[in-house]
Amino acid sequence: MKRSSFKISQTIDVTPEEAWEVIGAVSGVDEWLGPITSCVVEDNKRICGTEEGTFEEEILNVDHDNKTLDYLIPQQHMMPVENIKGQMKVVNTGGQANITWKWEYDVMEENEETAKGALQMVGGMGIAGIETLIKQRVA
Repeated sequence: MKRSSFKISQTIDVTPEEAWEVIGAVSGVDEWLGPITSCVVEDNKRICGTEEGTFEEEILNVDHDNKTLDYLIPQQHMMPVENIKGQMKVVNTGGQANITWKWEYDVMEENEETAKGALQMVGGMGIAGIETLIKQRVA
């Protein structure tokens, strides 16, 4: 196993405040991330369900001033990685929200490219899902 990382950053056509309202709420991941079918928050734990089962996230920090969410996923069943430390950050880019989603994780060397491809897909899907959700709420 080795420690690796991956990052995706994308600007979407919503305000930073709107994007942070979705991310900073902590709950509701099932509304904007396709593979997640349920999301329950209890204290600092977020329990996410998929068709294949559930996994638990520990919410490490929700920084409303800097629009940053840090979390830890010790184990999950969707990707060949363990001990995921994730961060989502929203910054203002000309009135639009730029979302950076980054992960650090443990991975077997032979699974690293597969893991990065999966994170690229999940990150892109999630950021697009946040934009879609906000636009549906406004419509």
